Amino acid sequence: MPSEQVYSLLFQSRDTTSSLYILFGGIVDPVASRIERFEVVAVGNSELINIPLSGATFKDITNVCQKIKYEGKQLKNLTNKLQELFQTSGRSDDFMEQLIHYINKREDEKIRYLINQVGNQAMGNTKPDISLWYSLVDRDKIEEAGSSRPSFETLDAEEAPAVVPDEAPVIPVGVPTGVDANIPANATRIQFKFILSPVSGIPVNQLRPGDQIVVQLIGSDPATLGIIDVMKLKMEDGSIKPVPATIVATENKGVENETVIKIGNDIFGKIYEEENSIKVRPYTGEKPAAAKGSTSSASAASSASLEAGESSLLLTVLIALGVVGIGMVAVFVFLF
Repeated sequence: MPSEQVYSLLFQSRDTTSSLYILFGGIVDPVASRIERFEVVAVGNSELINIPLSGATFKDITNVCQKIKYEGKQLKNLTNKLQELFQTSGRSDDFMEQLIHYINKREDEKIRYLINQVGNQAMGNTKPDISLWYSLVDRDKIEEAGSSRPSFETLDAEEAPAVVPDEAPVIPVGVPTGVDANIPANATRIQFKFILSPVSGIPVNQLRPGDQIVVQLIGSDPATLGIIDVMKLKMEDGSIKPVPATIVATENKGVENETVIKIGNDIFGKIYEEENSIKVRPYTGEKPAAAKGSTSSASAASSASLEAGESSLLLTVLIALGVVGIGMVAVFVFLF
């Protein structure tokens, strides 16, 4: 393999459960056995990295990543953490030996496994969907944008190529589509999960804008952790108190559902569910049933304890009186 050729390694990682999405572009030198250059960004909006990898170049991915960072739409702390991790991995002999071996053998699943191991160090134990694209390129062509379309950085209506009927149209970078279009650009995005109610809940595919439900925030990213702290949702045992939320938008795709919720004026979240059968607890303005149950249980326990104490005292008094009575009868018989 000529030393002037390198691998262009591109991937997208999509974890719809936590709404964490990663775009990565790197140059792998198979002779020096290191990641020579790379660009990575983490976002909470999947549409920001909705770029077809097939035919894309390292330059294309670099342009998109830099554009997201410039506009401040990245998850900064997570992006910085991934930057450090891939930099460390790119200098690790063991990691690079495996990566280059798997690329040479085109063992995509093992490449995905390696990538996920790095991602899990930053995001916890996740199982994202990872899309890969890698190819051998001449070193002097690294800075070239994709030949099939203009650079994403300079794409405009005048230069945009005609859409081929058999191909899906390319979505302009940074333009939210679907339910994401209902989330304001300056909104704080949080991660959450539905609180379920199998008996009296609303099926997730029947939720409508304006419905009020109960959700629980998931502290897996800096933005959500900040909201949990501000709203004082973390309890002494470490659990997170549920909160009411309003449905902003929903989209049903057969058995799949995407839902956008709002908490307050500028706190939004999006969740992806693969099942229509789950039922979400509606918010009725009442305190959580668990809290009521805890209070009732405590009161019942207190009452039972009080009644038991009173019964024990009464029994003791009766026994004492009985003993005294028997003693008086014995004395009377003995004397007379």
